[in-house]
Amino acid sequence: MDFKRIQVLLILFFVVFDLYLAFLLSERGSFSQTANNAATPVNAVQEMKNRGVTIAPYINLNQDQEDLWVLKNTPSGELRANRQQLINQQVSIDPEGILTSHFDQPVELDISLGREGKSSQLTQEDFKWMQENILSDPSLFIHGDLYTNAWYLPQDKIIICRMVTPELPETDGQSPKLTIADSTAEIRILLDDDYNMISYIQTYQAPMVALEKTGPLISSYQAIETIENRIDTTLPNDAKIFSLSLSYYQSVATSNFNIYSPAWEVIYYRQENGQAQSILVDALKGKVVESKNIMQ
Repeated sequence: MDFKRIQVLLILFFVVFDLYLAFLLSERGSFSQTANNAATPVNAVQEMKNRGVTIAPYINLNQDQEDLWVLKNTPSGELRANRQQLINQQVSIDPEGILTSHFDQPVELDISLGREGKSSQLTQEDFKWMQENILSDPSLFIHGDLYTNAWYLPQDKIIICRMVTPELPETDGQSPKLTIADSTAEIRILLDDDYNMISYIQTYQAPMVALEKTGPLISSYQAIETIENRIDTTLPNDAKIFSLSLSYYQSVATSNFNIYSPAWEVIYYRQENGQAQSILVDALKGKVVESKNIMQ
C-alpha cells in the first residue's frame, strides 16, 4: 500500500472519529439538560389546580412567614365539676372528660337556618343570636360563651362551635385570637329535621399562658405544598378548599400540662358527596399532624 493511500485512510478515520465524539458530546448535553429539567421544583399548588382541585377565591395563598407563641395550660375537670348546672338534659362524661348531652325536649333556635328560601349557611346574625341566647345560658352549656368560632355542616345538620385563644397579657398584645382546631375545645350541636337542638358533645380547655415565641412559621403556600406532596394527604380531584387559617393544636398532652402549637388548618369538601375533611399542618415543623373526617 503506498503512502498516499495510507494518508487518505488516516484522514477518513480521524473524520469519522471526530464525528463520533461530537455525537457523544451532544448526547451528554441532552442528558444533562433532561436531568436539570427533572430537578426543577414542581409547583405543587398549580399541579393541584390542574387536577381539578379548586381553592375558594377569598383564600389568600402567600409566602408570608409569621411567628406566634407556644401556649400551655393545665388539664381541667371543669365539665365534670359543673355538670349539675345543666338542666332538662341527660348528661354523661367519659374518662377522658368528654361531655355528651341529650336534651329532654328539642330546643328551638330562632335563626334563619333551615327556613324556606334561606341558604344552608349559618350566618353571622344566626351565630350572634346563638351566643346571646343559647351558648351563654349556663343551664344549657358550661362556659358556652367561650366558644366564639362557628361553622355549619349542612350534610350532617351539625353546628360546630370552637374555643378561641384569648389575647395574653404576657405577650404585650402580640398574641392574636386563633381557633383551637383539633377538637379538644369544641361543642358539636346536632339538629333535628326542624333545625332544633337535640344533643351535643363538648370538650373544654382551661385558660392558657404563653411559653415562648416561635421562630418563623411556614407560609400558607408551604402548608398546601406539604399536603400535596404526601401520598396519604393528596387531595382528591373533586376537592374544594374553603378554609385555610392559622390555628392551634394540642402537640403535647400529659397528666400535668398540655402544650398547644401553631398549625395551619385546611378544610375542604368533596363536591361529589359534600363530605368535609380537615387537615392540620404543624406550622413550625412543616408536617401533617392530623387528617380526619369532620364527623370523627
